[in-house]
Amino acid sequence: MIENVLVVLNYNDYNTIEKFLNNAVHIESIDKLIVVDNCSTDNSFEKLRAYESEKTDVIKTEKNGGYAYGNNFGIKYAMDKYSPKYVFVSNPDVEFDAEVINSILGFFENKEQKNIKIGVVTGSMVTTTQAKICPAWKLPTYADCLWENMIVLRKLLKIKGVYYDRNYFQQNESRVDVVSGAFFAVKAETFLDVGMFDEGTFLYGEENILAFKLKSKGYVSYVLNNHNFLHHHSVSISKSIKSTGKRLDLAYESRCLYLDKYLKAGKIKKIIHTVTYRLGKMNYLLLSKLLSHRK
Repeated sequence: MIENVLVVLNYNDYNTIEKFLNNAVHIESIDKLIVVDNCSTDNSFEKLRAYESEKTDVIKTEKNGGYAYGNNFGIKYAMDKYSPKYVFVSNPDVEFDAEVINSILGFFENKEQKNIKIGVVTGSMVTTTQAKICPAWKLPTYADCLWENMIVLRKLLKIKGVYYDRNYFQQNESRVDVVSGAFFAVKAETFLDVGMFDEGTFLYGEENILAFKLKSKGYVSYVLNNHNFLHHHSVSISKSIKSTGKRLDLAYESRCLYLDKYLKAGKIKKIIHTVTYRLGKMNYLLLSKLLSHRK
């Protein structure tokens, strides 16, 4: 019986996902690994086929539709073929052990017995420098979206925005709004109940939309602060999308969808959002260029 599946995306990054699979395949509580090749343009898919086994399925999408599309593709495949109870979603540049997987599964079971509607659950994110990064944040408001546009000004003014205080994560578990898409678990039936990821996004912002839908239906999400996973931050993204400007544009487009479809922002608010983004992007890229010339 397959209860726990893990879905991981690949796009032109065989070396990273090879390391990921060599670790994840040994974790017994993961019953099935679903590797989704998001229509790579190199020979990643052909090389990954060598990892197909009783525990690992390697499948390919019909197009590179981004994070939301690729993960939905893998999760739909898993549900149709295996009907799992829990789904783990992970970036390929993440490392974890059996302890964090088992702790998350145990947390779900414990809360279920108390009739608590659990949304998504993750552990505490650690970087390669052993620094802890907040793996969760508050659901963005319209004002938060504007501050996200104004990168330089936000940093100069030290605007905290959507992020919780560090002290918020001192307990064993913390209830949060939004969980990072780098690594988390969700009940399959819960994911279906909220309509899965919104495929209107390509990259960035998928977590905010998922959190909005979960919160709207009364689900609550958690971070388990004493159970860590390692994230080689944005390794895969940096390889597939090298242009900083392009990454900024993708994040902006996701915010536009969030404002329009979920926050129901009016025309004036959307115009202000566009103007602040264009100014913020120009200032950020100009400052980055000036600083690079000084080095």
